[in-house]
Amino acid sequence: MGSVLEAFDPELERKVAIKVLHQQGDGEEGRLRLLREAQAMARLQHPNVVAIHDVGALGDRVWLAMELVEGQTLKAWLADHPRPWSEILGVMVAAAEGLAAAHAAGLVHRDVKPENVMVSAGERVRVADFGLARAGSELREEAPPGELTSQTSSLLESELTHAGALIGTPRYMAPEGLLGLPVDARSD
Repeated sequence: MGSVLEAFDPELERKVAIKVLHQQGDGEEGRLRLLREAQAMARLQHPNVVAIHDVGALGDRVWLAMELVEGQTLKAWLADHPRPWSEILGVMVAAAEGLAAAHAAGLVHRDVKPENVMVSAGERVRVADFGLARAGSELREEAPPGELTSQTSSLLESELTHAGALIGTPRYMAPEGLLGLPVDARSD
């Protein structure tokens, strides 16, 4: 759903990753949806989620400037060499904490897989690639009407894809996602 490039931010003097999101034929409405979703992701700040530094649009392209994680995917980390269960459990708990923060912010990742969890030096774990994320539809059904914050309300207005679309990596998808049914945080 996008291209990622390594870049250097001269003002902050640090390496960053630039992700250019590709919309799928929705024109201006699709670009605005992607931009709103990127802004929602940028508001999510947690030590176990890749940080988004800036969001913008150039023409019909939406881009994200984000933390560059130098490390390896969970898949590569697990394959690197045998590890004790306690070490693996610690990494999985950290990834789950990052997902829980996303869910608390009203975001559903929709593509959680070993390739989207990064383990850096010192075994700091971050959930990455929220490119398929969308505002959690479960908030619409469960939140009492009078208790929505303005941030949650704006999240609810954005949908990255249309209902019923098959989104994610099939081998890691929950059954409801494979069937094209609505997904929520439990599906992650």
